Amino acid sequence: MPWGHRSAETLRDTGHALHALANREDTSMGNTHHPRARISDGTRTRVLRIGVPITALAVIAAGSAQAATAATSAVSHAPTAVGSIAAVPAGATAAAAPSDSTKLTVDVALQPRNGTELRAYAEQVSDPNSLFYKQYLTKAQTQLLFAPSSAEVSAVSAALAAAGLTPGAAIDDSFYIPVQATVGQLKQAFKIGFAGYRLKDGSLAFDATSVPKMDASVASDVIGLDGLDDLMKPATDTKTAGKTTHGKSAPSNSLSSSASASTAAPAMCSGFTTAIDSYLNQFNTAGVDAGTYYSPKSMASAYGYNSQLASGSEGQGVTVAVEEWEAVSHQAVSDYQNCLGVHGKVSYINDNAGTTVQPTATNNVGIEASLDIEAIASIAPRASIQDFEGSDITASFTDADWLNTFAAPVAADSANVISLSWGGCEAGAIDNTLENGQTNTLQLAAVQGQSFFTSSDDNGSEGCNSAQQTDAALSVDDPANSPWITAVGGTYMQGKTSPTVTPWNDSFNAGGATGGGVSIWQSFTSGWNYQAGFVGTGYQNVCGATNGATCRQVPDLSALGDWRSGFPQMYYADGSGYDVIVDGGTSLATPVMAAVTALADSSRGCLSNGPAGFINPTIYNLAKNAKSYAADFQDETTGDNAYSPSGYTGSLYQAAKGYDMASGLGSPKAQNLIPALCAPNRWLGWLFGHSALGQASTHGQQAVDKVISTEAAEAAEEKTR
Repeated sequence: MPWGHRSAETLRDTGHALHALANREDTSMGNTHHPRARISDGTRTRVLRIGVPITALAVIAAGSAQAATAATSAVSHAPTAVGSIAAVPAGATAAAAPSDSTKLTVDVALQPRNGTELRAYAEQVSDPNSLFYKQYLTKAQTQLLFAPSSAEVSAVSAALAAAGLTPGAAIDDSFYIPVQATVGQLKQAFKIGFAGYRLKDGSLAFDATSVPKMDASVASDVIGLDGLDDLMKPATDTKTAGKTTHGKSAPSNSLSSSASASTAAPAMCSGFTTAIDSYLNQFNTAGVDAGTYYSPKSMASAYGYNSQLASGSEGQGVTVAVEEWEAVSHQAVSDYQNCLGVHGKVSYINDNAGTTVQPTATNNVGIEASLDIEAIASIAPRASIQDFEGSDITASFTDADWLNTFAAPVAADSANVISLSWGGCEAGAIDNTLENGQTNTLQLAAVQGQSFFTSSDDNGSEGCNSAQQTDAALSVDDPANSPWITAVGGTYMQGKTSPTVTPWNDSFNAGGATGGGVSIWQSFTSGWNYQAGFVGTGYQNVCGATNGATCRQVPDLSALGDWRSGFPQMYYADGSGYDVIVDGGTSLATPVMAAVTALADSSRGCLSNGPAGFINPTIYNLAKNAKSYAADFQDETTGDNAYSPSGYTGSLYQAAKGYDMASGLGSPKAQNLIPALCAPNRWLGWLFGHSALGQASTHGQQAVDKVISTEAAEAAEEKTR
């Protein structure tokens, strides 16, 4: 996938243009801007901070207008292929195809407006060396500048209707138009067929047999169709010693907690501690804090964010979203908060499909969701948490079901930080339509200043070694493979202060291992590559990168993930009490990093300089300097993530000094990393927030179009001089 690049000369020219615009007199629009972000009651509010390269936008807008003018003279309506379809996984055999009466929901994914500029600005706003670092855009601005226009949505909807379908209202910033139809209707409308398959694990699936086609007049507005197969079933990345029913502890109304006198971190109530000890005794293991499990107090000590909590930075004013495809036990979450004495607001947001299977003490539903919520609450006790619940992962789950929830927190722009502990094997049923849709969402998150974390997988370097795809080959997880997301690996940790940390690999007990490796799908160009200079041991050009490009390497960093030193969790509760486990996996590591970032966003530095946003360019930039690398990260130098129970007999990928694909850059030293994530724009780029385009964006689309047209005319005039 090509990635944009802006030269230093272009940046200088853009900076001059913005500076000139910043100093124009404009009495009709205010120009007082302060680099602050405040979130209240789950709604993010920001003062205007926009540094969009106007000249580039003007050229794009002018080019689009010319193309539209030329197109009006001869509009083709011939069926034209759009997007791609997923490849059938290796080992699948033929089975019955879905009947024509089978009902499906597909999403028609639309191209972003000014897509090239979206990518370029996402790069610049996240780059600590850029003039536009942390010049985040408001939701109104991203919609005006990058969301598909109402005219495009109307045109595509009309084409769908003309093909005999009934499109729904556009969702997720108008990037998707949902369509509910039968297989027979989809066949006729998109000129495709469907086939059935039996996968290696014995489950049944279907897939389209050819790339869908749409009316040529709107084909260029469409990325493709999501939901034409049900091959990929995302899974959670969580591991425990066992998920059997555990003994009940004290009733929830008897829970109580008080903060420790020696730390600002929350303390576990005595009943919970007793229940965890009893749980571990089942496996002939003693309950040892900072040994066989990590309490919130020990976690704060090990990662060094006690000072943040003591200073009053506890996540207040910050919202963290978690993405789930299951229901969660609300009572368990409430009991956990009561036990720790933390009271951050937890909101539950369901999509239209919703979840139908509710948690019980024995069905394992809600374990992932409660882990995510409780881990965040234990680290950032005053942060608000939004639980976005997608539809249950059933036999008919499709990419459309995945993307609708994946994009929801970004479309809502209601969270500073997003945590995702679900994913699928990259070497499985992935296609460009899915990847490009995810990329657009992640780039929007970056320009809005949202930090997005995901798990790197629990199957070691063999990401396809799962229940559905038993494959010992090297593979990473999706969406951890994306260059636009922060992939988090897992570690085994021992000790409260200066702990011993190694990459998680429990091959001995077949207990999982931290995911990592090289992407076969995603790459960087030589012009935009925050991983440049960071080549992990065992790297191979499996993505076919050319001309100085490199493949994406996973993970970016690591946090606690091994269940043998895991997280004490309440996963189910009812009127008689609650059930507990000690949980782990990269599903734990991910919310840990999300919560640490929430502490950063609530700290004085980020309140003054802007939220952390997409942190990858920043953390790799920090790691380029030996002094800051040693201060901000604990480097894991021994171990690997070769997971032998998969059948893999190689030795990739080994931990080593510096970056490696077993632990990424290493584990956070939060006391130093937090202020580093909150560093200001060193170019004083806030001055560039007073642009005419930025001011116009508060007045609506017509005002934006007028400014872009004016700049396009001025640029054309300059060329003739």
